[in-house]
Amino acid sequence: MKFISFAFSIFLIVSCTPSLKELKVLHNKRVLVLGNSITQNGAYVTYIEYYLRKSFPNEKLDIISIGLSSETVNGASEAEHPFPRPCIHQRLDSALSMVKPDLVMTCYGMNDGIFSNPDEERLEAYKKGIYRLSEKVKGVGAELILMTPTLFDPDPKKEDLTKEGEAHSFRHPYYKYNEVLDTYADWILSLREEGFLVIDWHNYLKSILAKAKTLQGDSTFMPDGVHPNYAGHFLMAKKVLLDLYPQIEMGEPYPTVDELQDDSLFVWIQKRRRLRSNAWLKYVGYVRKDTVKVDGMVEMELKVKELDQKIALSIGAKKDI
Repeated sequence: MKFISFAFSIFLIVSCTPSLKELKVLHNKRVLVLGNSITQNGAYVTYIEYYLRKSFPNEKLDIISIGLSSETVNGASEAEHPFPRPCIHQRLDSALSMVKPDLVMTCYGMNDGIFSNPDEERLEAYKKGIYRLSEKVKGVGAELILMTPTLFDPDPKKEDLTKEGEAHSFRHPYYKYNEVLDTYADWILSLREEGFLVIDWHNYLKSILAKAKTLQGDSTFMPDGVHPNYAGHFLMAKKVLLDLYPQIEMGEPYPTVDELQDDSLFVWIQKRRRLRSNAWLKYVGYVRKDTVKVDGMVEMELKVKELDQKIALSIGAKKDI
């Protein structure tokens, strides 16, 4: 299934939130990114770092992403899941105390509906989980940016979808699961009225994908229905930068995502981001079937220092990155 790049040039939507655009909050502070498997993959974080380092070579950038596969914010888990899904509140205190962020960015929702039909109790638990997360972040004096949940594309999962009255799970998702995510996203967006800063991934991606499917029915950037491919991660990064740094031009996903794999600067930034994410994830610790916790990150820090030198020379930085 190919994603039609032509759709991007016609239908990309530029929507910026002024309060976000004025902040330029990702520089000169420590940023912690939390989320599920999409953030653990972290390709969108790599794209964000790449374009920010190229555009602002002399500004300090310190982003630590520690997404965890299967994680929720509401503590929900389906019976068919091989182990109870982890919940961010099991590791949030440790993450905040060890990373000491100035800003936290989070995206939850995809797993919180447990791929099932609408359920008010799960939705209420989601709301409480987000408010609880917000209070914890505020309690350590950090800012918070919420991202709406991404997107469920039912087309790649046609053979596995289930309807009302049938058992739902990540293996057999509810056929209207994206409508469930619509509800989660709408509620996150409503928090703007309470002063929350929100980046709307859900509707941005949904609009682009819908327009692409009008040109070719099997177009997708979610090849398994849930996890974005490189084009999807590129779009996620693009939406963040559209809202925060609209002066940065990223181009279109294709052929950019392929070309970047031959860009040595991108490769170094990608390796650096992956090293730090993996090391920090284990250093903070988590429970996902098994308990994972390490005592230090010395080896990672040495490798990152070498990559920092290569990156600084490549972008012409005049001070430490």
